[in-house]
Amino acid sequence: MNTRTPIQPSTFPAVLSVSFSSATGSRFIAGLSDGLQCFRTDNCLTTYHPSLPQEGGYAIAEALDDRYIALVGGGRALATNPSVVAFWDAKLGVEASSLDLREPVLAVRAGSRWMIAVLRERCVMFEYQVLEPRGLPTPPPQTGDDDVDGEEILRGPNKPTALYPTATNPFALAALKGELLALPAVTVGQVQIIPLHGGSKRVLRAHNSSLRQLALSHDGALLATASEQGTLIRVFSTKTTDQLFDFRRGVDKAVVLSLAFSPGNRWLASTSDKGTLHIFDLRPPDPATLAAEQSLRAREKQAQHKKSQSYAGHRLSGGENTSSLSGGRSSPASITPSAAQTGTAYQGSVQEYYGLRPVPSSASPPTTGPGISAMAAFKSSSWAPKVFKDVRSVASAPFHMGDDPPYWQGGGGHSWTTGPSGKKRRVRNPITPLPAEPTGRPPKGVMCVKVREGDAGHGGDDDGAVVYVIGGGSDARWEMFELLPAEGGGWGLVCRGFRQYLTRQFVD
Repeated sequence: MNTRTPIQPSTFPAVLSVSFSSATGSRFIAGLSDGLQCFRTDNCLTTYHPSLPQEGGYAIAEALDDRYIALVGGGRALATNPSVVAFWDAKLGVEASSLDLREPVLAVRAGSRWMIAVLRERCVMFEYQVLEPRGLPTPPPQTGDDDVDGEEILRGPNKPTALYPTATNPFALAALKGELLALPAVTVGQVQIIPLHGGSKRVLRAHNSSLRQLALSHDGALLATASEQGTLIRVFSTKTTDQLFDFRRGVDKAVVLSLAFSPGNRWLASTSDKGTLHIFDLRPPDPATLAAEQSLRAREKQAQHKKSQSYAGHRLSGGENTSSLSGGRSSPASITPSAAQTGTAYQGSVQEYYGLRPVPSSASPPTTGPGISAMAAFKSSSWAPKVFKDVRSVASAPFHMGDDPPYWQGGGGHSWTTGPSGKKRRVRNPITPLPAEPTGRPPKGVMCVKVREGDAGHGGDDDGAVVYVIGGGSDARWEMFELLPAEGGGWGLVCRGFRQYLTRQFVD
């Protein structure tokens, strides 16, 4: 007989959704299977845990700031219909507005002026309006010329203004920063950039396959995208739609969970289901290094397409086989491997002699200048694989993916039913999906990048960055990473600590 008390009861809440406040990122909001809870980003302390009118789970919780929160029901026990977006006023403790979109809402993006409701094949934009306070006590009449306190004005996104069609968007991809909106276009692999203040829409081709993740920088100048392959991360200019960077995350296929820019657009962070956090440097390369690499490529290209006399003399010099020249050319039989084994000059091969195979760079006259390594020369060569030429992250570190079982939302994997013949049979229960994750996997690797305070006491992107990684599910965890300058050059990524933010944060 098992008399031990479980450490975590079966009624322990699970985190269905995680997001950072869109205004400053100073808060993160967890939509729970039994309500809502808000935390500080920098220390993971609870700031708001209300008792909502409807009991149940919220699979979407998006905060504009410390006051307004957009909620959509979800999970095994829904608090509200998944097609209804409730706009909650945390200061007054009331539901400011409620919108029924007549189909399941997959995500919500909140801005200072607009709110975007992401549906499966389109997005609806709403504009904020000043609302009449319903069910609130009538304020006393104002005397004098004092204005009404702006904080007491009830606002809500009650005015639909636009509808944007997209390709099938099961992962609810959308980014809203200031006056700019980025959405998947109707064509697979393309992104549409929409200026909300007015102007023409721009469309760029980001990938050949379907999009899996996208993010805008804080000022809206940069756009980062990742495809369903998850091997490459590309950065574009939202003004010119030019591709600025092409980063290699890895070689194996992976699901990119989140992308985030630093406030000064120096760093780009990414997380994937491989459990690794990568940091990419968006600073332009050093002009001297870039000029040396371009010069090296030009010389190698010239040596590849032009078979000069200097190469023939270099290839055949220093060996005894030069005596077999007939009419200025050596016979193929005179090119033997023994010459290379004895330490003589490179003698080449029959395929290289007749131009059937390109000559290796080590056989041509030295073209690398001082300070260029052999690996750099190989990477810049025209016949090197592309995977060696791609720019990789400057630092990486593992983050916690958790050990959530398939039925982390509760319930068993199987149940018994009675068939038509009257016999009982066991059937497999489906995994409860989430709005932006049809497979029902818990949210993991959601990020926010902040400025790090340097040794001089001031903060900036040149001093590094602080990355906060939040995970949901039954094993919800907050982690803090710090990007620091490494000794001897380069950067290092250090994990400063973690917290399981749904458990007790302090001892009694």
